[in-house]
Amino acid sequence: MRATLLAALLLAAPQLPADPLGMDDYLAQVRQDNPQLRSARAMDAAYALQAKQPLTAFSPQLNAQLARDDDQSTPTLAAFSPEHIESTQWGAGLSKLFGTGTYVNLSYTGDLTALGFPAVMAGELGPTPPTYGQQFSLTVAQPLWRNFMAEEVAAAVDAAQAGADASRAGNRYGAQAQLFQARQAYIQLCTVRQVIVIQQESLERNQRILAWTNAKYADNLADKVDVLQVQAAIQQVALGLSQSREEEAKGQALFNALRGASPTAEVGGLAPLSVPATLEEPQPGRQDLLAAQAALRASDALVRQVVQQFTPDLSVFATLGLNQRDQDNGTAFDQLWQAEHPARLFGVRLTANLDLPLYHQVLAGAQRARGSGEAQVEDKQREVEKDWQQLRESWAGMQERLTLASQLEALQKEKADREKVRYQDGRTTNFQVLRFEDDYNLSRIQTLQLTALANVLDAQTRYYNAEDQPW
Repeated sequence: MRATLLAALLLAAPQLPADPLGMDDYLAQVRQDNPQLRSARAMDAAYALQAKQPLTAFSPQLNAQLARDDDQSTPTLAAFSPEHIESTQWGAGLSKLFGTGTYVNLSYTGDLTALGFPAVMAGELGPTPPTYGQQFSLTVAQPLWRNFMAEEVAAAVDAAQAGADASRAGNRYGAQAQLFQARQAYIQLCTVRQVIVIQQESLERNQRILAWTNAKYADNLADKVDVLQVQAAIQQVALGLSQSREEEAKGQALFNALRGASPTAEVGGLAPLSVPATLEEPQPGRQDLLAAQAALRASDALVRQVVQQFTPDLSVFATLGLNQRDQDNGTAFDQLWQAEHPARLFGVRLTANLDLPLYHQVLAGAQRARGSGEAQVEDKQREVEKDWQQLRESWAGMQERLTLASQLEALQKEKADREKVRYQDGRTTNFQVLRFEDDYNLSRIQTLQLTALANVLDAQTRYYNAEDQPW
């Protein structure tokens, strides 16, 4: 019996209100569940990996092959010319490009070859058993002009990295805009809810005023115009309340959409807003400016690439090799290292593009692109300065209006409180007390709206200073 009574009391007990959802907790939900932020996070990782693609030019390269060749050529009149060649070839190589531009290739090849001669010659030459061939070689090439110190590859790497940095910065700036929008959504929904509470109180107060005025009018103690005035006031408050509830519904849908929830999901309580103490100073690192600067670096790298592509290729190279052939594969491989049949190759190579008019046209195009990038950076820097100047002016204007609104709210509160004292002394009417209370609540709404504006301006500084990181 006691257990049943205790359970009934627990069920009947009022539920304690849950802790209100603060701004930081809401932004954490947005970071985790916002679809656009998830997409932007994936793109950020993709851009970072794309920037590494040109680095594969410096990666060690392994190549290997196995081939079977069966060549039954038409016999020629040349002496000792085989008419049938059968061979199996295999090999592997390891190569690498170094930061100095030096190219090194280490390779090994082997083959099993059988030669078939015409019948008229087979008797003279005797049987020709297949033989194993072994070859080992080391090749080194060093450019002296084009791509010296791997400048051409480095330019391609710089261009790719700068392009990826520009894309990542632009992508991150868009992601940070989502968090700025989330802050605005929180501020808007929190404010409109507080406004609705005040408007609902005002509506109920005006309805009491109307009842009081109707009673006075019925007793011929008030004019019809007094009734109409109160009715008009009620309609005005009801209109504002209806608009605020519509804004609340829209704000709740946006609030939920930004955190990846259903538009009709329950929001719960929100923490009230306070006015930030100061406006933060500008900090370097605004992502749209970084994107423009990275694009300029990409243009610089493109100019370097064009210059390298049309620079004559003057290189020195050397190949050192060992060769051996025997009917036994093991013998051929062992004797290979005795260097009985070495091969040496040294040389200088020159390759030049002689289409100078084309070179100048391509170079001029790349330089114009760089000039365009410089102009975009300058324009973006001026835009950043303009945005901060406008933000400071808006903050100063908001502070001035908020001071006046706070003073007005204090005056309206004092006026309403004094009117209540007068009512208790019988020196005023209930109508006047309720009207003064209504004026006080209207001043509270003005203060709330300016508090919301202060928080929006603070959110703008966080957006510009990249304080709200999307991941």
